[in-house]
Amino acid sequence: MVRGAAVVYPKDAAQIIGLADIFPGAHVVEAGAGSGALSCWLLRAVGDHGSLTSFERRPDFAEIAAANVERYFGASHPAWRLVVGELGQDGITGADRVVLDMLAPWDHVGTTAAMLAPGGVVCCYVATVTQLARTVSALRDQGNFAEPAAWETLQRGAEAELLRGAGMLPVGGVMGDAGIPGEGVADEAEASGETVG
Repeated sequence: MVRGAAVVYPKDAAQIIGLADIFPGAHVVEAGAGSGALSCWLLRAVGDHGSLTSFERRPDFAEIAAANVERYFGASHPAWRLVVGELGQDGITGADRVVLDMLAPWDHVGTTAAMLAPGGVVCCYVATVTQLARTVSALRDQGNFAEPAAWETLQRGAEAELLRGAGMLPVGGVMGDAGIPGEGVADEAEASGETVG
């Protein structure tokens, strides 16, 4: 995938789709199309009978997003509309979900509230705790949203080979004071009386 902006990876896209409840047939607005990676995930979730309107301020990023979405689906997607410009410039209302993947989502909380149908959900994807704090404060101060929820997800791979029934070993080994529970696993260090840890 050609990129101009940072790409939203599967672990984050899955959480956005799952926790924001992006469903088949939903009308979704995305701000910050970037390289189009999240747009592809959102389009898969809404399907042909939903709609995704993606806003991108930068024409060069919009061009990359359009090319990547077309490359991913093999043609233009019937449910997608890409708008080069500011979020909310075309007066969308009644959206089921709004996904803000941008530098300063707190600046667009009022616009988002006006776009959403009653009971609609906004999901803001940010990179730093400072951005998260400002976004949560803006959502609280705006007055049209329930108490915001926030989370961070870390991902660590694991060796696929089982350790003689003892579990799986994290990639890179055990970090910090963590241990892997299990019985009957002896290595040379244990047999020689050396401390293992």
